[in-house]
Amino acid sequence: MTTRTSEELSTEKIPEDTVAEDTAKETERRRWPSAGVSRRLVMAALALVFLTAVATAGIQWREAGRLADRDRTEQQVRTRSAEFARALLAYRHTELPAARARIHDLTSADFGRTYETAFDGLAEVIAKYRADATATVRESYVDDFDGERAKTLVVLDSEVKSTLGTRRVLGTKLMLELVREKGSWRVDSMVTLPADDETLTKPDGTVEKTGDADAAEPTGQPTP
Repeated sequence: MTTRTSEELSTEKIPEDTVAEDTAKETERRRWPSAGVSRRLVMAALALVFLTAVATAGIQWREAGRLADRDRTEQQVRTRSAEFARALLAYRHTELPAARARIHDLTSADFGRTYETAFDGLAEVIAKYRADATATVRESYVDDFDGERAKTLVVLDSEVKSTLGTRRVLGTKLMLELVREKGSWRVDSMVTLPADDETLTKPDGTVEKTGDADAAEPTGQPTP
């Protein structure tokens, strides 16, 4: 039996295909992380994706909530504006205290006092001509809104029946400013713009055009 020395073993040539195979395996190990490392990387990536999705959903949820709150508030402003317009232009001569109370409930303290003064003189005219009025709101628009104050435009038609005849007014435009007072939206000022069309049918059946082409007045009032 022949025994090779360590020197002989060290100088023995290793087959080239074996060296190439070992080199390829080593390169592959360096190129791809171990199964444990790969799993951790995947989990970290998934966690990042999840956190990003949660953050994005949170932002979208808050924005959707903010827009929904704004839409609800603007709807409240439109509704209050329409209620005021109807209360202003719809009344019965036998129920004027109730008409006064409706206006009072829909106006701010300052504007309410101003209207009270105007209503006293108006009530006398309504009672004198036994006027009864109806009003229909066409549209109400929010022109400006900042959370505590709002400006709106209300367009409506009205009809007043009295001893003078029947007055029809189409396209009356009320520019209103509202404030949040005691947790509720209330009308704080009003400007009346000229109506689109206004006619008076007299008791004898004759029809005449009426209306005022002057500039808008700060406090428009219903006319019997």
